[in-house]
Amino acid sequence: MKALITLVIIVGLYLLGKAISNEYKARQQKENPAAVTAPTVMDGVPAHLETSLQNSLARGAPAVKTWLQHNRKYCRDPRLAEIELDYVVLVSRSNPQEAKQVFQSVKRRTTKTSPLYDRVQKLNATYGN
Repeated sequence: MKALITLVIIVGLYLLGKAISNEYKARQQKENPAAVTAPTVMDGVPAHLETSLQNSLARGAPAVKTWLQHNRKYCRDPRLAEIELDYVVLVSRSNPQEAKQVFQSVKRRTTKTSPLYDRVQKLNATYGN
């Protein structure tokens, strides 16, 4: 009987932990629905730079800014615009003026046929004029 009770408690704790984790992830998505995106298959960044890009995205806005300064010349849209939008989201808390400036640059380059058009429209409410 003790083993059964122990098993029920362990399963209950597991399910509680899983529910809390799922709730946390849902709230994170709700708070920032246009957050930094996962790597995509968009063209524009050479394969040998993807690893350093992902590392800089994980380290935050200053690292992404440095990465862009060093590697912008090797990148092209639409992937460059996607990286810049990721940077906008990352830098918005520490430097909202720079976030708006970079966003406006991306917005000017993004056409209605771009795969990033929907994301730009979502971010426009926050970073647009």
